[in-house]
Amino acid sequence: MSTRKYEENMKTPSVRKTVLLCLFTGIVLGLAFPPFNLSYLIIAGYAIFIGIIHNSKNYKSLFIRAYIVFLFYDLVALSWIALSGMRENADRFLVLGGSLTILIHCVLNQIPVFIYYFIYQKGRTAFRTVNQPISRSASQPVNFSLIFFPFIFTAYEYFMSLTEVSFPWLTTGNAFTNQLVKIQYADITGVFGISVWALSLSVLFYYLFSVLRYSRNNVKNIFSRKSLTVAILIIILFVSPNFYTYFARSEKNYARNEICDTVKIGIIQPNINPWYKWSAGSSDLVQTYIQSIRDIVNKDSTVELIVLPETAVTFYLLYPSFKDRFKPLENIVDSIGIPVLIGFPDMEVHEDLSKIRVDSRQLSNGKYYDIFNAVALLEKNKPVYQKYAKNKLVIGSERMPYQEKLIFLKNLITWGVGISSYQIGLDTTIFNTGNLKFNTAICYESIYPEFFSKFVKKGAEFCVIVTNDGWWGKLPGTHQHNQFAVLRAIENRRWLVRCANTGISGVIDPYGNLLEQTKINEEAIIITALGLRDEITFYTMHGDYVGRYSLYLTVLIFIGGVIMKFINGLKKK
Repeated sequence: MSTRKYEENMKTPSVRKTVLLCLFTGIVLGLAFPPFNLSYLIIAGYAIFIGIIHNSKNYKSLFIRAYIVFLFYDLVALSWIALSGMRENADRFLVLGGSLTILIHCVLNQIPVFIYYFIYQKGRTAFRTVNQPISRSASQPVNFSLIFFPFIFTAYEYFMSLTEVSFPWLTTGNAFTNQLVKIQYADITGVFGISVWALSLSVLFYYLFSVLRYSRNNVKNIFSRKSLTVAILIIILFVSPNFYTYFARSEKNYARNEICDTVKIGIIQPNINPWYKWSAGSSDLVQTYIQSIRDIVNKDSTVELIVLPETAVTFYLLYPSFKDRFKPLENIVDSIGIPVLIGFPDMEVHEDLSKIRVDSRQLSNGKYYDIFNAVALLEKNKPVYQKYAKNKLVIGSERMPYQEKLIFLKNLITWGVGISSYQIGLDTTIFNTGNLKFNTAICYESIYPEFFSKFVKKGAEFCVIVTNDGWWGKLPGTHQHNQFAVLRAIENRRWLVRCANTGISGVIDPYGNLLEQTKINEEAIIITALGLRDEITFYTMHGDYVGRYSLYLTVLIFIGGVIMKFINGLKKK
């Protein structure tokens, strides 16, 4: 198509309306996520999106329309990544990285769209309803492919949590973390069950709208058995989570004042600018933390655990060469006798040659080593500390995906703040001190539901998330990251401690209530009591089975569509 013809087409009312509809749909989807918290808009947004897909003439027009939808979706919900790079003293790489994230994310999101469109096209010649036509043209009735829409999109969301090139941030179910009454059944289905619920409502609303649209010239049909049946199904599906919450007595069982074994936790939010932190004197940082630890002990000496955030110190805390810098922390822990959980970069030199990896670094003396984003539990008079190294690393900033297979990627991106090219941790530590057993997720790991639940399954009686979040300031990412942790608490019915360098620190109970939340950019300490639980929920035991079965179903129906296309091709010959 020539440029002139394209410009002429763009001026036609139908094209302008389509572009505006796509733009509107993307904005509606984006507004469903924190800090806007307009959760139910995601149901409306996908209902409109189904119509956009069905009205696409071919894959080219579908790609353009879907890209516009996802572009504005991401601009509303994810632009904070790029915008954070414009803050004072921030690394400008974030502007580029955030922009590329959106552009690539919009392309990857086409996968479920194209799969569904393919199934929809095959379904237009098979499995049709014989009653009221409700597709984009009155001569072509809707087909049963609509039933598969929730599972295809949920399958993609699940798939996006599996590989190193994963970004499960905008999972549909994540939009409902402020609707506690609606999401208590996550202890059975996990977040992907919420996605299926919301997307199923989108399908029903689209179906109802289509019935009403093609009945607008016949008032009788508006109140037909079909439209009333669909409306009733919408009501039943919408309120069904409320029934689960009521009969499971979730709020009563997991309220703040539940009677159970309790533990007192001290949380330190130091509010240190993350860009300054890596250039600041490590001795000053240590002294700041020591003073905060003393403040907690002076307020309540019965505290059983003190938590500091991700990379609280920026030196290799446990490496012998940094013993002098570590000694003051060691002394305060020995003095107060209270374990301290602290985030730090861990340097491991491999004396055991079997531990050397393909992408390990090499010292001048020829020995190989790796750097991990880690946490350690400092305990009184214990020369060997329990520690955990982050397993799920942020793409691009902490590690390039599959760099062990494509070594040239390793040094492609280097930040000026010491967080590039971390190695993937392999340990799954359950910290055990006295009568406390807990796991620690580091930052980004808290958005991987099944990964998080495996630690609970191994025996964690409460959960800790340490993070930085100072990179994002008051932008939406800080609110989203904090809010998404609500689902991890509900899925596993565990009390959850969240400690941020600066961001939002606080406690989440097993019902999902956000308690004792700090403000962003606030230096604060929290002393709180939380419960110890040992129950294993259905979700904890079985993990993301909803996502897995959705993926299996999607593969099967896609193969079925391919076979159908092959058979039709043979018939034409």
